[in-house]
Amino acid sequence: MSLTRASTDTLHVDTVYDENGLSLASLCLSIRFVGNIQSQLQNPPTFIPLKVSIHIPEAYASQISPIVECISLHIALSGRPSLNSLPEGSFLFFPLAPNFNHLNGRTWAVLADTIQDWLANNISLTRSDVWLWGHEFFWMAFVAAFPGFPRREWPLWDPKIGMEGEFITYWMSDFGSGSERLPDNVRTSVWRKFHDLTTMLYPLPLFQEY
Repeated sequence: MSLTRASTDTLHVDTVYDENGLSLASLCLSIRFVGNIQSQLQNPPTFIPLKVSIHIPEAYASQISPIVECISLHIALSGRPSLNSLPEGSFLFFPLAPNFNHLNGRTWAVLADTIQDWLANNISLTRSDVWLWGHEFFWMAFVAAFPGFPRREWPLWDPKIGMEGEFITYWMSDFGSGSERLPDNVRTSVWRKFHDLTTMLYPLPLFQEY
């Protein structure tokens, strides 16, 4: 007789529109394990197989398919700048203006210019955690300002800012696949990522008060 323990939950996933119709926003799912294994300390396993299932309501099951990609958290974070070593007041381009509109390309362009100036003026911090996270913020703002990048028209950026980092690497890979999305969809998607990253790194209110 074998005993298994399962944990289930229901997630409410946002819907998003693109040129092909209605879809579901991607999820970043974190799974935490409580408890310790005491029975196999002499010969501990190198891994324990787990089964993750996603159930899509029957009405949509024939139209939408989930793709599950898994990576251990300690591996995912090993190549990223630290979240714990950022001094208070690291990002002088925050908070955002109270009238910041994530669907307005001009608003994003102003923010990208502000972050670019901050990066260029703090070049001595290159490769520091603060500079690398600022680098991520810059490319998010730049792409939201010019969602056709690297196609169509876009301004030159400071050459000291390389095309490195998780976001721009993903963006260029997606560009290589030949896909192109509507500007509002790009800006909404970028805003979600930008907001999530800000929530992790910036402990104060994101928007200035009037």
